[in-house]
Amino acid sequence: MNILCGYNANIDAVYRVTGRDVESVLGEVDKNELLMKLENQPHIINSLEDFLAGLIHCMEYGRGAEWFIYSMDVLDYLKKRFFEEAEIRIGGNMGIMANVLSGLNVDMIVPNVVYLSGTQEALFSKRGMVLPPKFESQSGDEEPVHFVFDFRQGDSFNLYGRRITVSRENRFIATFDEFNPQMTISSFFKQYATAHIGEIDGAVVSGFHMLQPSYPDGSSFKEKLSPVLAQIDEWNSVAGFFIHAELGHFATADMAKNVFVELAGRVDSMGLNEDELATLTQKMGFGIEGIHEMDISAMFQAARNCIKNSLARALVVHTRDFVFCLSASDNMDEEKIDAIDFGLKCAAYFASSGSLPDRSKLEERCSQFKRSEYGSLQVKRIKSITGAKQYGFGIDGIFNEYYFCAIPTLVVNEPAVTVGLGDTFTASSFLRLLELRNKS
Repeated sequence: MNILCGYNANIDAVYRVTGRDVESVLGEVDKNELLMKLENQPHIINSLEDFLAGLIHCMEYGRGAEWFIYSMDVLDYLKKRFFEEAEIRIGGNMGIMANVLSGLNVDMIVPNVVYLSGTQEALFSKRGMVLPPKFESQSGDEEPVHFVFDFRQGDSFNLYGRRITVSRENRFIATFDEFNPQMTISSFFKQYATAHIGEIDGAVVSGFHMLQPSYPDGSSFKEKLSPVLAQIDEWNSVAGFFIHAELGHFATADMAKNVFVELAGRVDSMGLNEDELATLTQKMGFGIEGIHEMDISAMFQAARNCIKNSLARALVVHTRDFVFCLSASDNMDEEKIDAIDFGLKCAAYFASSGSLPDRSKLEERCSQFKRSEYGSLQVKRIKSITGAKQYGFGIDGIFNEYYFCAIPTLVVNEPAVTVGLGDTFTASSFLRLLELRNKS
């Protein structure tokens, strides 16, 4: 199996942030400015108050978000305060997925790596990985570092007399990155993909959420996106292999909608979580309630409307409690359920061990995990509404003339990691679907 991976890789500094950490940083910021920014979220980081406003908001509501750092002072502060105690690993959706595919013994993985520093090269898994020739960073360049602040449900802290308790586990990402927001295609990746196009079995693409509304050179996000769309068009016209795109948390809802619409007619499936589905649904004018409350019927209706009002072929919505795929044309059969379940098991393996999934030990390790109780109830609920067929822990059927499958997730009660689970699921389920389709 030979797979192309685009487009973002970076260094992740993963730090398990606690209420005590938040309280310690609170002593270094202006109270009035922070309270103002908690009410009016800035969505970018130019000060320590901006950083705390994003982190506290995500912790209070159990939301995930990614904000860009534009202040060297804040970058230096986060490095001094958190970097040495953080787990350093390959980051970026593409970087994580490439490593997962390597761990699952894919014959050849070709990642789009624009900035291959010594640190990044050491963090990439080696088996099957086709990396560009290494080059040294230029003087003054800062490597792309994403501070991933992972927080846990039930933790709490005091915010100026108000007790805040974390409603659910998630993460807030503070990103310093001059490279990935450009959506640059490395010359090596472009040339290799074109030269070996006939040998490729599939491509998984991501990093679109790194795009910015505008750039210092005066260009727009649409101009940065254009070469990527052209490359995907080339793949479709020459080879026509299966392409999956992962969306992500965009800087603005307008950008999320625009990228979704542009990708819809070009890729075979698109993945997103409940927060991203809610943003997209609201921007497309549907206004469906219940998505953040994890109401599966509301999420089905939202996904259906997104497909109906675009050229999208299939949406894969992955949440903490369940995953479903909805399509206007592709019948959801046992292969799709098997592929999704394989992805869930790989994510559970990674969550429980902190290591890349080992296929030989996958079933044994995952046999100890139970299915999400809430997810099981929601899947049972949609089954009763639609009359879907049961297959293992999953179901498949038709929802308002759209094909679907759904399955509850596996629960790891004391995870070793929580960051990168979505990318692990996406890469492994994508691989398994390719394998199953190649057999049939």
